[in-house]
Amino acid sequence: MVTCRVLLLLSFSLTACSTGKLPDRSSFPNLQHDDLTSKQAEYSNRPKPVLVKGVGYVGAIFPADSMEIPPGLYPNGARYWTPMKADISGAEKNLVPFLEKSKNPSAPEILERIETYKRQYRGIVLDGHKLIFISFFCEPASDNWESEELIVFDGGSCFFRLRFSTETKTFSDLCVNGPGPPQGCPLGDDELDPRIN
Repeated sequence: MVTCRVLLLLSFSLTACSTGKLPDRSSFPNLQHDDLTSKQAEYSNRPKPVLVKGVGYVGAIFPADSMEIPPGLYPNGARYWTPMKADISGAEKNLVPFLEKSKNPSAPEILERIETYKRQYRGIVLDGHKLIFISFFCEPASDNWESEELIVFDGGSCFFRLRFSTETKTFSDLCVNGPGPPQGCPLGDDELDPRIN
């Protein structure tokens, strides 16, 4: 959809520049106005991510039906739910104790700067259990981190992910990105390395 918008905008710009006037509908005979209008309405009516702030954290909660979810980002068969600010607060309250006990070699470095990370929260239901998938970024790869879910494949401890169970109030699957060439946390149904907990 984004590529379509960019190409459409580029077409308008090129037509206007070459003729000296703005293009009219005849310049785009294949453009279906009703299709374009309905798609715009569909996206504009979807809930937007909500910015959440607390002591030592700032992040974006992605509503269950906020947008198209990038394929492979979450396990197959997952359903989505929208975490409330109280759910996020509960997760954040348990984060530092979890990292302090973690055997992951990057945990001490992460702990030193935990309050500087931006977060993205997505509610997932797996096998009937509510989880919050959290992505952490010390330097978001995009200015749109509050509205678009980011996937990063390297960057070391600047980027990590984990899951929080709202039932047990525990974290699991801490995955810190690798350094250098693209190697990141597994996405979707990829198996997590047991050493990363």
